[in-house]
Amino acid sequence: MECQTIMELRMLDRSIHKQYEQSPSAKTLDSLTGLHCWIIGYLADHEAEDIYQRDLEKEFGTCRSAISRMLAAMEKNGLVERERVAADDRLKKIVLTPLAKQFTEQIRADSRILEQTLTHGFTETELQTLHGFLQRMQANLMNRSGKETT
Repeated sequence: MECQTIMELRMLDRSIHKQYEQSPSAKTLDSLTGLHCWIIGYLADHEAEDIYQRDLEKEFGTCRSAISRMLAAMEKNGLVERERVAADDRLKKIVLTPLAKQFTEQIRADSRILEQTLTHGFTETELQTLHGFLQRMQANLMNRSGKETT
Protein backbone atom coordinates (compact mmCIF):
# COMPACT_ATOMS: atom_id res chain seq x y z
CA MET A 1 0.00 0.00 0.00
CA GLU A 2 1.31 3.42 -0.89
CA CYS A 3 1.73 5.77 2.09
CA GLN A 4 1.22 2.93 4.58
CA THR A 5 3.20 4.68 7.33
CA ILE A 6 1.06 7.81 7.07
CA MET A 7 -2.15 5.78 7.14
CA GLU A 8 -1.08 3.71 10.14
CA LEU A 9 0.06 6.77 12.09
CA ARG A 10 -3.22 8.54 11.26
CA MET A 11 -5.26 5.54 12.39
CA LEU A 12 -3.25 5.33 15.63
CA ASP A 13 -3.75 9.05 16.22
CA ARG A 14 -7.52 8.71 15.77
CA SER A 15 -7.61 5.71 18.11
CA ILE A 16 -5.74 7.67 20.78
CA HIS A 17 -8.18 10.58 20.40
CA LYS A 18 -11.13 8.20 20.79
CA GLN A 19 -9.60 6.69 23.93
CA TYR A 20 -9.18 10.15 25.47
CA GLU A 21 -12.76 11.03 24.58
CA GLN A 22 -13.94 7.87 26.39
CA SER A 23 -11.75 8.39 29.47
CA PRO A 24 -13.36 8.93 32.89
CA SER A 25 -12.21 12.56 33.06
CA ALA A 26 -13.58 13.33 29.58
CA LYS A 27 -16.89 11.69 30.51
CA THR A 28 -17.08 13.86 33.62
CA LEU A 29 -16.11 17.03 31.77
CA ASP A 30 -17.80 16.53 28.41
CA SER A 31 -16.00 19.53 26.89
CA LEU A 32 -12.56 17.96 27.50
CA THR A 33 -10.47 16.85 24.52
CA GLY A 34 -7.18 15.00 24.37
CA LEU A 35 -5.18 18.17 23.77
CA HIS A 36 -7.00 19.88 26.61
CA CYS A 37 -5.76 17.04 28.84
CA TRP A 38 -2.20 17.57 27.65
CA ILE A 39 -2.44 21.33 28.27
CA ILE A 40 -3.88 20.81 31.75
CA GLY A 41 -1.09 18.36 32.53
CA TYR A 42 1.56 20.74 31.22
CA LEU A 43 0.18 23.68 33.20
CA ALA A 44 -0.04 21.54 36.35
CA ASP A 45 3.57 20.36 35.89
CA HIS A 46 4.72 23.98 35.45
CA GLU A 47 2.46 25.59 38.03
CA ALA A 48 5.37 27.41 39.71
CA GLU A 49 6.26 29.11 36.40
CA ASP A 50 4.53 31.77 34.37
CA ILE A 51 3.26 30.01 31.24
CA TYR A 52 2.09 32.06 28.27
CA GLN A 53 0.31 31.17 25.06
CA ARG A 54 3.60 31.21 23.14
CA ASP A 55 4.98 28.57 25.54
CA LEU A 56 2.07 26.27 24.70
CA GLU A 57 2.53 26.93 20.98
CA LYS A 58 6.15 25.85 21.24
CA GLU A 59 5.57 22.90 23.57
CA PHE A 60 2.78 21.39 21.47
CA GLY A 61 4.07 22.48 18.07
CA THR A 62 0.79 24.19 17.26
CA CYS A 63 0.16 27.49 15.52
CA ARG A 64 -0.95 30.60 17.38
CA SER A 65 -4.52 30.56 16.08
CA ALA A 66 -5.11 26.92 17.04
CA ILE A 67 -3.81 27.42 20.59
CA SER A 68 -5.78 30.67 20.86
CA ARG A 69 -9.02 28.90 19.88
CA MET A 70 -8.29 26.04 22.24
CA LEU A 71 -7.54 28.35 25.15
CA ALA A 72 -10.72 30.33 24.43
CA ALA A 73 -12.73 27.09 24.57
CA MET A 74 -10.98 25.99 27.76
CA GLU A 75 -11.58 29.42 29.28
CA LYS A 76 -15.26 29.28 28.31
CA ASN A 77 -15.53 25.84 29.94
CA GLY A 78 -13.93 27.07 33.15
CA LEU A 79 -10.64 25.14 32.83
CA VAL A 80 -8.13 27.98 32.45
CA GLU A 81 -7.89 31.69 33.08
CA ARG A 82 -5.67 34.33 31.54
CA GLU A 83 -4.14 36.59 34.15
CA ARG A 84 -2.35 39.88 33.54
CA VAL A 85 1.32 40.06 34.39
CA ALA A 86 2.44 43.06 36.42
CA ALA A 87 5.70 43.48 34.50
CA ASP A 88 4.05 43.68 31.07
CA ASP A 89 0.40 44.59 30.51
CA ARG A 90 0.44 42.92 27.08
CA LEU A 91 1.23 39.50 28.50
CA LYS A 92 -1.32 37.19 30.06
CA LYS A 93 -0.19 34.04 31.78
CA ILE A 94 -2.31 30.92 31.52
CA VAL A 95 -3.37 29.36 34.84
CA LEU A 96 -5.54 26.42 35.76
CA THR A 97 -8.86 27.05 37.47
CA PRO A 98 -9.86 25.13 40.59
CA LEU A 99 -12.10 23.00 38.35
CA ALA A 100 -9.17 21.93 36.17
CA LYS A 101 -6.99 21.34 39.24
CA GLN A 102 -9.72 19.09 40.61
CA PHE A 103 -9.38 16.80 37.58
CA THR A 104 -5.60 16.95 37.14
CA GLU A 105 -4.89 13.67 38.93
CA GLN A 106 -7.70 11.88 37.07
CA ILE A 107 -6.35 13.17 33.75
CA ARG A 108 -2.86 11.96 34.68
CA ALA A 109 -4.25 8.56 35.67
CA ASP A 110 -6.15 8.32 32.36
CA SER A 111 -2.94 9.18 30.48
CA ARG A 112 -0.92 6.56 32.38
CA ILE A 113 -3.52 3.90 31.61
CA LEU A 114 -3.55 4.82 27.93
CA GLU A 115 0.27 4.80 27.82
CA GLN A 116 0.31 1.35 29.45
CA THR A 117 -2.29 0.10 26.98
CA LEU A 118 -0.35 1.43 23.99
CA THR A 119 2.99 0.03 25.14
CA HIS A 120 1.78 -3.32 26.52
CA GLY A 121 4.11 -6.12 25.50
CA PHE A 122 6.95 -3.85 24.37
CA THR A 123 10.38 -4.28 25.90
CA GLU A 124 12.27 -1.24 27.15
CA THR A 125 14.60 -1.56 24.18
CA GLU A 126 11.68 -1.68 21.74
CA LEU A 127 10.18 1.43 23.33
CA GLN A 128 13.49 3.30 23.07
CA THR A 129 13.74 2.26 19.42
CA LEU A 130 10.14 3.35 18.75
CA HIS A 131 10.73 6.73 20.37
CA GLY A 132 13.87 7.15 18.30
CA PHE A 133 11.97 6.37 15.10
CA LEU A 134 9.18 8.81 15.97
CA GLN A 135 11.66 11.56 16.84
CA ARG A 136 13.50 10.94 13.58
CA MET A 137 10.24 11.20 11.61
CA GLN A 138 9.50 14.50 13.36
CA ALA A 139 13.02 15.73 12.59
CA ASN A 140 12.58 14.72 8.93
CA LEU A 141 9.44 16.83 8.72
CA MET A 142 11.14 19.75 10.46
CA ASN A 143 14.09 19.54 8.06
CA ARG A 144 11.77 19.46 5.08
CA SER A 145 9.72 22.46 6.10
CA GLY A 146 12.39 24.36 7.98
CA LYS A 147 10.16 24.70 11.03
CA GLU A 148 8.37 22.66 13.66
CA THR A 149 5.35 20.63 12.62
CA THR A 150 2.70 18.66 14.43
